[in-house]
Amino acid sequence: MGTPAVLPLDGLLHVFSFLEAPDLLRAAQVDKVWNEAAECAFLWRRLSLSRWTFCNISQASKGAQTWKQYYLHRSQLEHQMALGRPSQDFTCKAISGHEGKIDGMAYLSAIEQRFDGQEKSVVCTVSADCTVRAWNVQEGTQIWSSSVQPAPLRRLLTVPEHRLVITMDGRGTIKVWDGQTGKEQATFITPSTWCNLVLCGVPENPFLTVAITEGVLYTLTVPCLKEVSQVTAFQNCHIDLLLCSPDKNWILVGSTETPDVLVKVFHTDSLTRRSEDKPLSNSLPVGECRNASWAPREAARLIVLHEDRTTRNLSVTTFDIASKQSKNKVEILAQQVASFILPESSRTPHILESHGSDVILLGCGSGLTIFSITGNLLASFQDHHQMITSIWVV
Repeated sequence: MGTPAVLPLDGLLHVFSFLEAPDLLRAAQVDKVWNEAAECAFLWRRLSLSRWTFCNISQASKGAQTWKQYYLHRSQLEHQMALGRPSQDFTCKAISGHEGKIDGMAYLSAIEQRFDGQEKSVVCTVSADCTVRAWNVQEGTQIWSSSVQPAPLRRLLTVPEHRLVITMDGRGTIKVWDGQTGKEQATFITPSTWCNLVLCGVPENPFLTVAITEGVLYTLTVPCLKEVSQVTAFQNCHIDLLLCSPDKNWILVGSTETPDVLVKVFHTDSLTRRSEDKPLSNSLPVGECRNASWAPREAARLIVLHEDRTTRNLSVTTFDIASKQSKNKVEILAQQVASFILPESSRTPHILESHGSDVILLGCGSGLTIFSITGNLLASFQDHHQMITSIWVV
């Protein structure tokens, strides 16, 4: 009888790529060869990325960390939270100090997994009491507070890579704050009492794009808030859709309150560079827009909830956005990937979010409905007693 054939390492990796974590752990105990294959970073990276959209392993602590450690530690954290045993598996701290309603909250610290026991998460909040504050989440203590501002603070953005906090108040004044000390760094005053804010550009060189009620877009440097460009996106139109793509190359601009206004996509390079040329933009071929979302796992995949121009039915259309260079001209291309008409049971969605590359989540009153971008109904939930006001996908 001959010696049994032994799979080479590449063959084992291929077979093991079909296994889940418990099976991989068991396979590692068979022998030295199987252990080597089951410890391969490729396998644990695949498991992590298939389970969680964001895996910030590159920002981890200096201690030893592998994809296997990352997967097992994060899985354990989720399991402990599901068991719901406060004081043993997680802590709950009440944060008190604001004297008015909190209107915004954002992480100032990077969202990451650390395994050295030195976890420190910092969040910032803005309030109707006219202050912005930073908090140590683990201790539930205030780190710093700004002075009382002339008007209540309505919007909040953070730039964790630069430890910066950006706020907008009820008079349209935008300010940048040092995230470590709370010291005011820069101010920009808009001519409007209402603004929408979005960060664009690469992390090393961020910009802030501001949409005001009159339909104008300002693009400002960060942290100095120096004006780079000013563009009229729409004439006297309230812009309530202002979203930057995951690759930071595109900004969606739209209005859900003005039926005749088309949804536009701007190339961020044309907004963040000082030029006399008209910024590069294109209108999407959809009817009245109700909502939109960028697919987080794609560079520039846009999902739009809108009325069909012909039938007036409520539809969801997905586009891949790209640019095309032809001679001396650059064009924005919006290639339709999929489209479907919402069924009657989901005709009044007020919230739209997306997950991965091809999953759509719709909040319809107190119900949550999940579709694929081609219109396949994946799941439906009726667990809320009141209207869903926000959806967070992790």
